[in-house]
Amino acid sequence: MEKNQVKKTLNIVLNVFLWLFVAFSVFVTVVAVSANANAKGVPTVGGKCYLYVLSDSMNAEKPTGVPENKPSGFSKGTMIISNYIATDDAAIDALEVGDIITYEWDFNRDGVISPGEYNTHRITSIKRNENGNLESVSTMGDNKEFSKGFSESFERSRIIAVYQGTKIAGLGSVLSFLNTRLGFGLCILLPLAAFFIYELILFIKAFLSVKNSGKKMITAADEELIRQRA
Repeated sequence: MEKNQVKKTLNIVLNVFLWLFVAFSVFVTVVAVSANANAKGVPTVGGKCYLYVLSDSMNAEKPTGVPENKPSGFSKGTMIISNYIATDDAAIDALEVGDIITYEWDFNRDGVISPGEYNTHRITSIKRNENGNLESVSTMGDNKEFSKGFSESFERSRIIAVYQGTKIAGLGSVLSFLNTRLGFGLCILLPLAAFFIYELILFIKAFLSVKNSGKKMITAADEELIRQRA
């Protein structure tokens, strides 16, 4: 009896782990596909951007003079969750000095913003028109050793998202790898294929178990049991 209880517990734990993995795989897939669903080409789900930090330009103490209610920076490899505001004029006009924003930036210096060319830095100054609407901003990374005093200036049309402080350390590196063909194939597609094969085997075993029990005909109740096990 005790042996059966241990086996049952292990099966439950295994199934919980497998379904958590499936949920994570679905999340990664949705995030990856969502990058094609908006004009800025960034992973966005439910108005939130899921962005990967690729450098340590924001890995420093909050600069002097930045208001207490503004978020601190983050390190390379972090996943930050920001509010997508590219199409929200009111949210863009509400930006303040000290906010951390993500924006399009021509890293290749070829005059064209390619997919994935975006940066995330803190606003250091804002230019507004006579009506108080934001026209352009200047930004700089918190890490002075990294930025070496270099700032970026650009118009409002390049603004993508504003960061409010939600981040998950290390997850950015993981998701960045999973978004490559090799990472997605090894860590998502292959385990998912194994998972569904495993579930198919369980279904077949449940079907044969009921079918061969006493060599009886399968009743409607038996069929319902098979469905539940599947």
